[in-house]
Amino acid sequence: MASALRVSIETIRQISRFSSCDVADALIKLNHPNGGYLPDINLQTQSAYSPSDIKICGEAFTVQMVPAADTESPRLTQHYVDAGEQDTVMVISSPPNSKSAVWGGLMTARAKAKGIKGVVIDGRCRDLVEHRAAEFMIFARGHSILGQSTFTRPSRIQVPITIFPVCDRFECPDTGMQAVSFPPTVVNPHDIILGDEDGVVAIPHQEVDQVIKLCAQSTLIDQQCLEALNAGHKIADTFAKFRGK
Repeated sequence: MASALRVSIETIRQISRFSSCDVADALIKLNHPNGGYLPDINLQTQSAYSPSDIKICGEAFTVQMVPAADTESPRLTQHYVDAGEQDTVMVISSPPNSKSAVWGGLMTARAKAKGIKGVVIDGRCRDLVEHRAAEFMIFARGHSILGQSTFTRPSRIQVPITIFPVCDRFECPDTGMQAVSFPPTVVNPHDIILGDEDGVVAIPHQEVDQVIKLCAQSTLIDQQCLEALNAGHKIADTFAKFRGK
């Protein structure tokens, strides 16, 4: 079957040279208010890798979960992992406040066989030992001991999904301080997902070339700043010289 990917392998290679922080900074410059950040989602399989190896980068294959009791939403005709595409990063959105996992060890086995690069979950996974043994990267909000089918079910694939910060989905405690507003991030099919030790970022596929250009510029400036700071220069002077502020 012909690939459904919309950006070239070379483009994926170029963007993967940069960190999630580099990419988020570039997206902020392109007027994305949240920098493409998928908040509160972190690597769950750290012990399988050295820090330099912690990175996935590929086009998003999106999956939307709904509560198992939902009888109105569409149903899939095949398992969503079977529907996944080679060299993509599967991005799964589970219902708010889900305590069950939507991904387990057997899904990792199938995903690896299909050539899926990794999974990003707005929710939970389980079977951590199996994922680490398989050296399969899973980014998620957390993990669980509960399986998926009793609590949630897949409803749609390759549709836009919205990732909310935790406190925007639920009531936040009143701390007496004004909360910092953070807009949700929409992930569309074929957007570029980059995940590393710092977190996960989604890049609109139509802006990838601009992001690569900005990242190349900013990483050069950061290297110049690092060399100056290592040489004993002050931060204020260094930033004024190389960053213009």
